Amino acid sequence: RHPRHVICPSHWMADQVRASTLTKDWPVHVIPNPIDTTAWAPIPRDRARKNLGLSQNDLIVMFGAGGGTRDHHKGADLFFEALVLLQTLLRESGDKRKLRGVIFGDDGAETRDSDVPMTFLGRLGDEDLVLAYSAANVMVVPSRMDNLPSTAVEAHACATPVAAFRVGGLPDIVDDRVTGRLAEPGNADELARVIAWIVEDPDREKALGRSARERAVSLWKPELIARQYLQVLLEVISQPS
Repeated sequence: RHPRHVICPSHWMADQVRASTLTKDWPVHVIPNPIDTTAWAPIPRDRARKNLGLSQNDLIVMFGAGGGTRDHHKGADLFFEALVLLQTLLRESGDKRKLRGVIFGDDGAETRDSDVPMTFLGRLGDEDLVLAYSAANVMVVPSRMDNLPSTAVEAHACATPVAAFRVGGLPDIVDDRVTGRLAEPGNADELARVIAWIVEDPDREKALGRSARERAVSLWKPELIARQYLQVLLEVISQPS
């Protein structure tokens, strides 16, 4: 009888499988989810912002989730907290750009006691999501726990650096200091500082974005993922019964 093989999209999930009494002896393979890097590709920032009605001059820090700000594990509250701290850091550094938080997801605008202006884009289709990622200076993924969140993968494919917590499968997506930055889980103060590190130097921000795009193309193209699945299948059928 062949042993059961498990395919996981992240090393974090693979570790959970190996730690389980039920599955600890099963062969485990880490194969990420694919993304069509021809459809998910960067658009010039000025055009993306114009199409979405966003200012060309704002410093745009983005958050998004299927459930908008309602899903506790996605960390919208930590995003809002980090934005306030980021505003202070930017002012102290003399950065004159106007900070704006931009959010997409199911729920609409809600009131926040903050001097950081917010724009709620609502639920977006894929074409508008490409515009949103391309319009942002940085995508923030403040999940308390997540496997391989599509917002981080899609942002990378659109050449947008990502700031996130070092949880779940996010270290599989974000190459720290190469395609974005990772902060300690749940620490909004550190999250604000890693966002500031990304956006404070425009040349660094652009370099991170280029590396993010290169990472997406080199790791998550469908044909690359298909080859990895084929390799596992060949391994399975080559084993004696």
